[in-house]
Amino acid sequence: MLLSLQWLYLAQFPHACTTQEALDRKTCCPLWKDGSPCGQNSNRGICAAPAREALTPFDYRVDWPSAFYTYVCKCFDKYDGFECGVCLPGWKGPNCTEPHLVERKEITDMNDTERESFLSNLDHAKHNTSNRYMILTSNDTTVFSNFKFHSATVYDLYVWLHYYAAKKYADTDDDAAHRGPAFPFWHRVFLLFIEREIRLLTGKEDFYIPYWDWTRHANCNICTNDYFGAVDPDGLIDKASRFSKWRTACVLDEGLGMICSRPDDPSPAPITRKPGMDPTADTLPNMGDVNDTLGTDNYDTTPYNSRSRNSFRSKLEGFDIPRDSRHLQSSMHNLVHDYLNGTMSHLPTAANDPLFMVHHSFVDKLLEEWLQCHKNASYPESGEIHKAQRGGAFMAPFFPLRTNDWYWDKDTLSLGYSYREHSIPHPGLNRGATRKAEGGEGRALYSFIFCDT
Repeated sequence: MLLSLQWLYLAQFPHACTTQEALDRKTCCPLWKDGSPCGQNSNRGICAAPAREALTPFDYRVDWPSAFYTYVCKCFDKYDGFECGVCLPGWKGPNCTEPHLVERKEITDMNDTERESFLSNLDHAKHNTSNRYMILTSNDTTVFSNFKFHSATVYDLYVWLHYYAAKKYADTDDDAAHRGPAFPFWHRVFLLFIEREIRLLTGKEDFYIPYWDWTRHANCNICTNDYFGAVDPDGLIDKASRFSKWRTACVLDEGLGMICSRPDDPSPAPITRKPGMDPTADTLPNMGDVNDTLGTDNYDTTPYNSRSRNSFRSKLEGFDIPRDSRHLQSSMHNLVHDYLNGTMSHLPTAANDPLFMVHHSFVDKLLEEWLQCHKNASYPESGEIHKAQRGGAFMAPFFPLRTNDWYWDKDTLSLGYSYREHSIPHPGLNRGATRKAEGGEGRALYSFIFCDT
């Protein structure tokens, strides 16, 4: 029987891999329910060492996960997870043979029942400890022995993942998930991770993260108590909203090389927002910004960081800024973070605000539209790209392992989801564009740019 091998991505530090024995052996191959490592006796996977480039990083987070483990699970066929005990995205059933597809709606297109179910599931994840993973904290990521493991809620685990990847490495101005070609793919995996963990926590296998199309309104139309909470003049969320009770995980004011060094902070900060109150980011991106981004043919360009120009990735992320009457200091993805002017505006800790996930779901939708129009494009290869974001590097800190470029040719349908267009036409579309979208040639995109298929 010929089996295909796949490195897996389900994230961070499974309980079974945080023991001293596992760390001493540098092995993270937990037993599946058949009693064998990685479900080997049931042909689900094997415990193996991945081939990798030898690195000697200054910060032990760079060469993920070699500072911690040499041996991890490799899963066969459609099996997935740290012990090959779950299915790849897009599959379900005891043997992972049943297709599974969810459709992500625009959040304001959800009915009241759907919206309440989504928000209550987030709240449940915020207040229930993960029985699958632990988080790592450190006072100095240049010293390998300087770390501890701690329990965390399912939602705070998600916050920690972003913090770990978004915190700049101790010797550079770079990180694993931003200012480089891995940016949209890292966040795609990030959303898939929290979707799965909430499904496992709640038993609701069709839970999904909706998207927020921030071009439909000039201001934050979901900063209300029906959605993520209205705010007072001080930026605090209205007490009538469940999110007023949320407290942030991982403090913002930590030095370089420090990772969530105070996990048991007795006075964690609340979520804050002052949308539109920063004069340098007092508006949201518009359809013109999206059209310009989707119309950029190069996926990424030298030097593959925040200085890249004429780059889809750099425009999507918000570093290649339109020069117009708005006099913006950021655009697209970055502008939304800056516009919200609070917890979301601080990169490492931004995921504490649940608005983060619906924002990034829309960014992911735009990535998919660009990829469908650029099927001959490829993940860039260059020595200029930081080691952690090169195509062959394992995406950190997801665990087990997939390389950054593995997701390039995996469309959303193959990963178990699609996007539904809003039931109400976009207010910025003219009638001609709508008619063309309904009966024109080519593939209609979000803003009705057309490409050959």
